[in-house]
Amino acid sequence: MFEVEVRDRVAIILIKEDVFKLITTEHESLFDSLNSFESDNQIKAVLFQNTPECYGEKIYESFLKENMLPFNELEDFELPNFCNKNIRFRELNVLNRFIKYLVNYKKLCFTVLSGSVVTPFFGASLSTDIRYATPEMYYSLAHNKYGLHPSGALPYFLITQLGYNRAMEIMLSEKVSAQEALNLGLINKIVQGENMLDVVLSDIKKITQLRSCTLRRTKQLSSYVQGSLSDYFTYEEFLLNL
Repeated sequence: MFEVEVRDRVAIILIKEDVFKLITTEHESLFDSLNSFESDNQIKAVLFQNTPECYGEKIYESFLKENMLPFNELEDFELPNFCNKNIRFRELNVLNRFIKYLVNYKKLCFTVLSGSVVTPFFGASLSTDIRYATPEMYYSLAHNKYGLHPSGALPYFLITQLGYNRAMEIMLSEKVSAQEALNLGLINKIVQGENMLDVVLSDIKKITQLRSCTLRRTKQLSSYVQGSLSDYFTYEEFLLNL
């Protein structure tokens, strides 16, 4: 479900397929890999990469159809129901754990996004430190289609980065293109072409030439402002009765 490669002292994690199965059943192997990179002095940073549609609408729809009861007959105010609540709760809990883990990770985390990226992974991507995207990438606010809440700590990150009004407008919209995300500062750069990964790694190499102690302290101090993230997740758990 994911592959690992080390290049220029950067651990590249390629998420390949069935990302919901990864976070609901196979997530410990991902955490094990991240733990090993964090303790390896030869690794300066971690880069997440995904195959197109890996975080996309089709996979999201398939996961929800398998686990969520039909909601077209529900009243407007009624919350969606899940036939397999354990899997739904595990999805949310593991995703939240992953986000908190990355925010507090001792090394810099980069991501390069491609294809459509649905709400849970839109939020999760914002927990990484520096973000890239291909021109065709777009964030899909697909949770609105199914009457679900914006998971992946999306409200937290968007309001922190953009302010309340702009964040609300985005969360209630249909999608955000790569160019719009760049203009908003949600991604740092749009990259394209067959040498896309080389361009990203070149950028990362310039940053990771700094001393590890400088990188670590910068990350720790910058993450301090996100100290209320745990309170946000506690409130989400209360609302959803997790």
